[in-house]
Amino acid sequence: MLIRFTTKNLYSFNEETEFNVLPNKTQRLPHHKIKQNEFEILRLSAIYGANGSGKSNLIKSIALLESMVENGKLDTSLNDRKFKLNNLNEAIPTSIGIEFFSNDKAYYYTLTFDNDIILNETLLESKKNTDVLIFERNNENNIQTINFYDGYIESKKNKLFVEVLAEKILQKNEILLSFLNSKYKDEFIDVANAFSWFDTTLVIIHPDAKPSGLAHILDLNLDLKEFANNLIAKLNTGISKLNIERKKIEESIENLDKKKIKSIIDNLKKEPNLLSVITHSETGEEAILVHENNETYLKKIITTHLNNKGDGIEFSINLESDGTKRLIDYIPAFNGIINENRVYIIDEIERSIHPITIKEIITKISLDHLAKGQLIFTTHESCLLDQDILRPDEIWFAQKDIDGASKLYSLSDFNIHNTANIENGYLNGRYGGIPFLSNLKDLNWHKYEVSDQK
Repeated sequence: MLIRFTTKNLYSFNEETEFNVLPNKTQRLPHHKIKQNEFEILRLSAIYGANGSGKSNLIKSIALLESMVENGKLDTSLNDRKFKLNNLNEAIPTSIGIEFFSNDKAYYYTLTFDNDIILNETLLESKKNTDVLIFERNNENNIQTINFYDGYIESKKNKLFVEVLAEKILQKNEILLSFLNSKYKDEFIDVANAFSWFDTTLVIIHPDAKPSGLAHILDLNLDLKEFANNLIAKLNTGISKLNIERKKIEESIENLDKKKIKSIIDNLKKEPNLLSVITHSETGEEAILVHENNETYLKKIITTHLNNKGDGIEFSINLESDGTKRLIDYIPAFNGIINENRVYIIDEIERSIHPITIKEIITKISLDHLAKGQLIFTTHESCLLDQDILRPDEIWFAQKDIDGASKLYSLSDFNIHNTANIENGYLNGRYGGIPFLSNLKDLNWHKYEVSDQK
């Protein structure tokens, strides 16, 4: 579970800015609170704001940290991502920090970097009263130092390892967390726990993202396929069932680039755990090419609709609407939120989906007392601002200040009565987080037209 995230001098965030899922004293929806060790955290959170307010930049900041940890080094274009509306920020480092639960322990991990050099990297075990150091690395005056938890360097062997690691092995743009997980995960269990959270538990879904190999996943995971069919049949999309068309490559080769397919098949035979996505050049339809049981198969999702006689008629998925395809893409995420201990962060969750549909889905997740996962999402959909769906401390707003920097604040900062209609209050501008437009009547968009009048 995510606990909190902080960032400074990154994208539209100037000063240090925090987002968290810590509950306040409200008694609404008590099952949304999860108690882990000494902490109470919330399993749902929605972030609102006008276009350009910084909602997506919050998600992009978390995704940037995830990407760097998984890749093991700083991104090469970090200086271009600093806050640009204050020229003093060019000389100020960027900082990112994140606190989370992994394997029943809370960790706080921070990175501070500038000019492709990590200035500080720290991993702590978070405790209620005091934090316990796991490791810390610093770079001052181009000299890198590394410290580990108390007692680690009492061994001469460990002391020598730390000195060599700092001076010769670890590059100044290289992530220590990733390096230790790659080389010494059995010796540093907390490092392995923390890395696993980024690599496995955290799932970030951007507005244009698609799940990789969904046809293959549904073909192998019958429980997920059953979940998908139970869900899709109740969403009024016209689809009665999802099926997976599974054909040997020889049966489909006539419609494909044979030379390209041969190269892909050769690679799949060498790496049988891999899969390849094939996109039809004209229709945009996707199929998954996999090698299993010594055969190469082409798999794709087929939807079934009922005709006027009640017979099932199969459709290619590219014939479905964008909203329907988006709902199908969400199936692994919705299943994970309900049945897995994972963190899903979704940007623009309602994209292409009807307001009533997304409200029903979020309501179903909200009211499920047995849901295991955590869902954090950005949205413009005001119909979700309902105290029967979200607690006030689960609703956040992003807004630009007068200097163009993004600020984040919670609805719980306001004195909200438990009977208040927060959707009306939001649309009336009571809480901020909405666009304030100039008077469009004063916009003269005909001024450059040449008059035909004589």
